[in-house]
This record gives sequence, structure tokens and C-alpha cells, in this order.
Amino acid sequence: MGSDIRSVTLPRKCLSLLALAASLVFFTPPQAHAARHLELALQDDAVLLQKLYYNQDLALQQIRALGVRHIRANLLWTRVLPGWQTNRRTKPRHLFYDWSQYDQLIDAARRHGMKVQLTIAGPAPAWATRNHLVGVYKPKAGRFRGFARAAALHFRGRVSRYSIWNEPNYVGWLKPLRSGPRIYRGLMAAGYRGIKSVQPHAQVLFGETVPYASKGHSTSPLWFLRRATCVDRHWHRHCRHGLKADGYAHHPYDFLHSPHFRYPGRDNVTIGTLGRLTRALNRLGHNGALRTSRGKRLNVYLTEFGYFASGKRRIPAGRRARYLRQAYRIARRNPRVKQMLQYLLVRPPKALGNFDTSLISPHGALSAAYHALLKSH
Repeated sequence: MGSDIRSVTLPRKCLSLLALAASLVFFTPPQAHAARHLELALQDDAVLLQKLYYNQDLALQQIRALGVRHIRANLLWTRVLPGWQTNRRTKPRHLFYDWSQYDQLIDAARRHGMKVQLTIAGPAPAWATRNHLVGVYKPKAGRFRGFARAAALHFRGRVSRYSIWNEPNYVGWLKPLRSGPRIYRGLMAAGYRGIKSVQPHAQVLFGETVPYASKGHSTSPLWFLRRATCVDRHWHRHCRHGLKADGYAHHPYDFLHSPHFRYPGRDNVTIGTLGRLTRALNRLGHNGALRTSRGKRLNVYLTEFGYFASGKRRIPAGRRARYLRQAYRIARRNPRVKQMLQYLLVRPPKALGNFDTSLISPHGALSAAYHALLKSH
């Protein structure tokens, strides 16, 4: 649900960051880690990838202190192509990808003992959409396969986990909304083949779905999942070939309720209703509609989560800290959940939007939510 933040130039709080850096002697990695089956992860592309308004090295130290082992970043198709190639209506003979921003993040994360996983997504260049405009309207699966393969080839040996697209059941990432499952099925199959052709042992995740339906904005994840995998309401498969993936990525946000709240709607999946998703994956694994290359049911990766620290959906700091800790306990107790990811580290400037699920102020002050996560394992 987090939106991508475009590059802008903002002044850095140099003196504040120097003072914070001096205080990092107190940020030592915790000795006790989360339960063995659960990875802790974090994403903040504006800070870690684009380096807009906070020091990247300081951020990585603060993230590592939480026990995080994986950084997620969105690998956007148009971000790595020059504008003149992005806007062409016909595919250029030679594509000039610039991966340097991602290379730098991968190297920096590795120095801090962390890995990077990439979500390969749009917007797509004009020559890869059905309306020949840069965006997310009916991206072409064949063209996407080439992009996924090029990415896997470049990052081979340094990145071993990818997701196919971001929030495909949300209209801001894939259009048209009601055609999303059919379009995504093609993208998923093409992306999986493209990555596996050069990295056969890499993990390729299905999904990155948003948690609930919102009229005109998103469809429910299980409605989307059934149609993308060609099964009916009774989970009977009607496509000849099933899909393969190495896990299911999901964003189980529930911004206003306790993590234990059972969000209504049997096709919606929040942190308090993860059983709906695992039961669906069990059925799809059983009938062969969606399973691993070894014929196993898919495990779950919760690749975005958080509560608002400011704005209309803000909840009080103490409650927010308590809810975050409860959510991580729910994930840790579920053996099917392999990863839990906190979305955003640093509060973004208001000029960049109002999606603020951060843990740290722009000046580096640690919130109660940060300390809650520090204690969650």
C-alpha cells in the first residue's frame, strides 16, 4: 500500500546526523533473535535506495540493531531505463539499463550483514503496455519476462529472492482493476521463467497483494488469487497448467484495529485473519493450481506492515507500539509465515505524501514503536 516516492532534493540535517552517528555505540545487534522460522525485514526506498532525506549508513545501522536480516526494495522498470527509452512506443533494439542505485544498496546492506530482496514491478515503459503509454495499463508479459531476466542476470550471485510485481490487486499498480488477475497470471508466469532461466535456485514470490477490497481502488486478495490461478469459488481448477512460485508475498495491513481483530469479508486477509490465506494456499497446492516446483504448498512472506504514526489514520504512540509487538508475535507463532517486514523507517516529509508508518523522526529520534520492535524478539 505504500506508494513509491520520486526523487527530490532536500537539505540534510548534517549536524544532527553527526551527533546521531556518535551515539551509535549504543546500537549493538541484539543477541537473541526472532524464532528461527521468522525473518525480520524492513523497507524504506526513499532512505535506503534513493537516499533523499536521511543518511543511508546510519539508517542501516539502526535497522541492523533491530535484528533485521533482509531489506526489500522495489525494482521499478522505468527507474532503471533512460527517459528516451522509457517513452518510446516501439521497443528499442538495445536497452540501456542502469542498475547502479540498486548495486549500491546491495553492497551497503552486505557491509551491515543484510541481504536485499527485490520486487520487480512497473510502471512499464510505453513499448510494454497495451495503450503505449508509460504506466501500469495491461503490461505485456513477454516484455516483462525480458526485464525480469535482465535483472536476474545482473544481480546473479547477490540477490536470491524476487517478487513479481507490487500490489497487483490495487489500481495504482495494475490496470484495469477487474482484469488484474488475468494480467497478473501472465506476468507471474513470464517473470518466473525469466528469473529461473538464469537463477534456477532463486526464490520467486507470487503476490505482494493488498489486504482488502476497496470499491474502485482494490480487489480482495483471495478473489484475486482464485482468478489468477484459474479456480472457481469451490477451488476447482479450470486451467490446464498450474502456476509455480516459491512463496506468497502479502501486505496484511489493518491500520485502525488491533492485530487480533478479525476483519470482515471472507476474501480479505489482514494480520488477524492469516488463516484465510494459508487455507487458500493449501487448496491451491492440493489441486496443482499454485505450488512450488517440488509440488509443495506455498509459505507466506508478509512483505509490508505497519501502523500510521501521523495523519488521519494515526493511532496513539503507546497503542501503536503495543499493536506492532502483538503483530510480530502473531507472525512468529505461525509456522507458515517466513518473513515479517516493517514498512518505513524514517518519517517522510509532508511534501512527499502522507503515508507515514515510520519508526524514526527525520532527526533520528527513536519512537516507542522502534523500541517495541527491538523488544519483540
